[in-house]
Amino acid sequence: MNSDRGTIERNLSKLATERTALFNRSGQSFGLTPADQNRLKVVERELDEAFGALREIRAVRDASRFSREDPVVRRAIARDGASVSRPRKLS
Repeated sequence: MNSDRGTIERNLSKLATERTALFNRSGQSFGLTPADQNRLKVVERELDEAFGALREIRAVRDASRFSREDPVVRRAIARDGASVSRPRKLS
């Protein structure tokens, strides 16, 4: 999974650089050619997909981390952010 994340981050960097170059080109020539406009759309879609993939990787990591926590340490959280006390079992 680490190599996947590294690949995604390298791809993000490459796409962000290309997107910046397209924006700079549009500012210098007062717009983009139709081919450049299409490429910008593709780059932005690929950026969205790459960020989504990173979020999925982080979600899997966090889910496994939180599932290993001791249940006594974990507390239920109400929607308003207040802690919810659980009823105790009587012995």
